[in-house]
Amino acid sequence: MIATRPGAATPTRYYPSTTDTFDGDLDYIAIEHAMNGETVTLTMAERIETARQLVDRGFTLTDAGRRVRADRNTIVVWQNNGWAPPSTSPDPEPINIGNAQHGRSGYTKGCRCRTCKDGAAAAKRAAKQRGAAA
Repeated sequence: MIATRPGAATPTRYYPSTTDTFDGDLDYIAIEHAMNGETVTLTMAERIETARQLVDRGFTLTDAGRRVRADRNTIVVWQNNGWAPPSTSPDPEPINIGNAQHGRSGYTKGCRCRTCKDGAAAAKRAAKQRGAAA
């Protein structure tokens, strides 16, 4: 026999799906356990889906974050991103631009590596500051 405190009600149990147990990279059983506050290891996509379903059910961002072990700001970023998992594609490899130096003045000969992108942003900021100073 399970004893409960008088007046204590059993907590509401949340279910993410009534028919599916798995969809691509989402394990709905793991999501169900996380939604109900049970300890479970989730992938990033499962954490985002769990937070989305909790917020849709009226949980605050802070409470949803506690269930998926993330802070409120992370939940806000996920929500502003349309609940889409972040891209895991690596930065493109730098292209061969000969003897030129990557990142010195922006997109050097069409290169899209991180160094050249950051250089383009820095060059754009510098030009904007020069225009504002003039």
